[in-house]
Amino acid sequence: MNHNSQSSEITLSGISKDEKDGQIVYFINELSDDLKSEIRKRLVSICYGVDQAQSSRIVYSYKATVNEFISRYKSDKNASRERKKGLIGELLVHVMVGVEGHFTHASPFFNLEERSFKKGFDIVLVDDVTKDIWITEVKSGEKQKSQANSSSAVVGLINTAKNDLNKRLNENDGYLWHNAINAANCAMSKKSSQKDAVVELLELYADRTYEQCNKSTDYNVVLAATLFHKMDEPVNVNKITKKHSEITKDRLFKKVYLLVIQKETFEAVYDFLESEADT
Repeated sequence: MNHNSQSSEITLSGISKDEKDGQIVYFINELSDDLKSEIRKRLVSICYGVDQAQSSRIVYSYKATVNEFISRYKSDKNASRERKKGLIGELLVHVMVGVEGHFTHASPFFNLEERSFKKGFDIVLVDDVTKDIWITEVKSGEKQKSQANSSSAVVGLINTAKNDLNKRLNENDGYLWHNAINAANCAMSKKSSQKDAVVELLELYADRTYEQCNKSTDYNVVLAATLFHKMDEPVNVNKITKKHSEITKDRLFKKVYLLVIQKETFEAVYDFLESEADT
C-alpha cells in the first residue's frame, strides 16, 4: 500500500480521516446516514462473500444477515462486553476497508463453522494493485484506567495485535492456513481470476508449515485497532506514526500497515442493526 502522505476528508458524512504512508486513522464522529447506507450495502458480502451477496436466496438477504449477526452477538447471554466490542470493531474495519476500495476481502466476517469467534486470522485482504496478501489482526476496546489517554489506548491495542500475529505467523500451524484457504473460497467470487491466485498463494503458505519454515518476516500485516472512546479526546495521529516506525524497525514482518478507528460507542452500531431487523 503506497498511499501518499495526506490528511483529507473522507466522502462519508460524519467521518474524517488522516492518511499517511503506512497508516490510516478514521474518526467516526457520528453514525451518519452515509455510514448506515454503507453498512446496508456491504453487510452480506462482508459476512458471507461476494457471490452470496448477489444471490436471490432468502438466507443471504440483508434482513436474514442482520438477524444472523444479532444471533451471533447474543449467542451467549453472558457474552462479555469485550466480545461485543470485538464484533462491532471488526465489522467497522471490514466496512471502512470496503469504502476505501484498495483491497478485496479474501475472508468472510462470519465464522462459517459455528457462531463463536474465528479460530484463524481475523481478515485476509488482497491489494488490488500489487496482488499482495495482507494478514489482518483486529483488536477493539476502550481506554483502560492505567492508560493515560486515547493514544496510549490505541498503541496498546496495536501492540496486542502485533504480538498475536508475530506469535501465530512464526508457528508452523497448518490449521491457520487451511482456515484461510477455506475462507478465501467462501469470500471471493468464483468468477474471479484473482481468487485462484490467492488460494494458490495461501496453499504455498500452508506448505511452509509442513516444511517447518514459516516466518513472520515473510508476511505483510495490517494491525487494526478500533477504540471506543469519547471523540473530544481524539487519538494523536503522530503517536500512530511513531508506533509504525517502531514496528517497522523491529523487522518482525515483511511490511506493516496500521489501521485505526475511533468511535465514541459500540452500542450505537448494534442498536442500528437491531432496528434494521425489526423493520
